[in-house]
Amino acid sequence: MRIRSIVASGALALAVVGGSVAGAGAASAHMTSVPTATGSVALAGPVYHPAPGPIQYSSFFVFGGRGYYHGWIDYANFTRHAFRTNVWNIIGTHQLTFDFSGTPFVHTMQVTTVTPTSTHSSTFSGTGYYDPDTSYTWTVTGTVDWNAVSFTIVYTGTNAGYTISGTGVIARDGSISGSAGTATFTMPAGSAFQVLSYKATVTSAFFWDHSAVFGYRIPWGSPGAGLPVTVKVYDSGPLHLKDSFAMGVLFGPIIRYQITSGIIVVHR
Repeated sequence: MRIRSIVASGALALAVVGGSVAGAGAASAHMTSVPTATGSVALAGPVYHPAPGPIQYSSFFVFGGRGYYHGWIDYANFTRHAFRTNVWNIIGTHQLTFDFSGTPFVHTMQVTTVTPTSTHSSTFSGTGYYDPDTSYTWTVTGTVDWNAVSFTIVYTGTNAGYTISGTGVIARDGSISGSAGTATFTMPAGSAFQVLSYKATVTSAFFWDHSAVFGYRIPWGSPGAGLPVTVKVYDSGPLHLKDSFAMGVLFGPIIRYQITSGIIVVHR
């Protein structure tokens, strides 16, 4: 009897759930979908006045409808200095000292290219040499994610082909330290700097065709805090080649920036 009652109860529950699902399906047929805009894009200089920077990255999820909250945007500008963001840029010329069993070997590293890969990470590349004998030249490639650094050095001059890989952390003063195989390494204060990075609440959003316009205020604690920002995005299809991203602050121009990677998707 107990088994029979359990089976009967289960059948009744399924019937009720099935009826609810069917009812929900019928109701949803009369509902309209909420438009959304999503994207994660790396940005170079303005489209109409080409320049290599600023180096920016933006990720966002925005939706239409009523109310104050319309999603969020993450934004980072890797050329603009800021404080307490824990997002770092390592570009520039720096001293790099390896220590093998108590013996220091001083090098100079010149990071010439930084490419954002998210609002808190980037790749970098450059060249360098051993200070006492500059025939020991090398190239370097690496990544920075928050305050974690990793790199690989490949010698190109004397001792060509020899490689050194290291990982380390950036301290609050911009110094870097870590390990590289059996050695340790250090870089002095100021070898990296923190950059502008924030997450903001989107408070307005408008959609038409494959485009969206949305607005937010720069959050407190960031340069320009409180300023209203307008962003315009356009989705050209499955590739980013004709997508567009433009932004500007109150009373300023809305500047369209070059998208170097990533994609924008607008659903209506």
